[in-house]
Amino acid sequence: MPLSGRTLPVSSELRWLLDQWQSDGRFPVPEAPRPASAIVLVRDSLEGLETFITRQLDARGVEDRNRWAFPVSNLRPGDLRGLPLAGWRSARCARTLSIENKSRALQHFSAAARIAFAAAGVVLAEDVDRDIVAAPQTEWRGTRSRLFSSEINWSQVLRERDLKLRPDLCKPWLRWINTGTQLHRFDTTYFVATVPFGQSVDFLSPNEVSGGWKRPEEILSDAGGDPDRISASTRLIAESLLDVPSVGAAMAQVRDLHPLRPEVTNEDGEWRVVIHPGRDLYRKGTLRDYAVAVGDDENDQSPGFLSLSDDDDNSAETGEEETEDS
Repeated sequence: MPLSGRTLPVSSELRWLLDQWQSDGRFPVPEAPRPASAIVLVRDSLEGLETFITRQLDARGVEDRNRWAFPVSNLRPGDLRGLPLAGWRSARCARTLSIENKSRALQHFSAAARIAFAAAGVVLAEDVDRDIVAAPQTEWRGTRSRLFSSEINWSQVLRERDLKLRPDLCKPWLRWINTGTQLHRFDTTYFVATVPFGQSVDFLSPNEVSGGWKRPEEILSDAGGDPDRISASTRLIAESLLDVPSVGAAMAQVRDLHPLRPEVTNEDGEWRVVIHPGRDLYRKGTLRDYAVAVGDDENDQSPGFLSLSDDDDNSAETGEEETEDS
């Protein structure tokens, strides 16, 4: 569906903050968004495509409290340092995400795989025989709990089990930078992945979050138009999956990863989130998916993060391990 200047209501918590700032006559200076990754697991069913989604705890301080959301996490140093890797290297990850910083790109893929393992017990990696892991061990639950609490890091988990990350098993789907009016800002890349053959989801939560498989239309029907039940980014992802018939179709899509930068406006006393479409819906070499609006910013010379380091990764294509300097 084409989205031209689409507007969505804001959550009650954000509305309260906006009202307070407006009454004070000033708004805070937006903080720089922290990079994050999220995982959208999908599977085929007799009734169509299903996605694994969580319902967040209804408590103060919880991001997306009491709302449908996909498992998400900030990037961590252990997502990259000493990472055992197979298949794609950092340069390929950067090209896929259309960003310049190769290390940061690989870190996004790695974080998505970490979240899949910690939250769902899904291992997006290969073993010493170069086969995709088919049957994760139940005793890994303790490891996953320690991973949640940062007692161990993701690279360490893979190395100790002679596994190598497979970035190609993660499909970048959407990049969302939440509004500058929110207390916690994130620049989140959402990845779609299927559960490898022989594996199944074993949901584990660090708090009282619930999770399960739902069809996109079920998620949207349950949330309705209530912004307190679903975030804008989760809504867009669910909408984008409505017309996707299968896992194969999802993984074959060419996605536009130019970041969405929603803005908050006040129209006749009503706060709204505005999502602006891209300037050029037919940019050369890019197949647009009209199910998701594509943000564009006049200051962006190319889509993606600003490079944080000089990142000439000419040797990484043959290396066995990636580091923060590769």
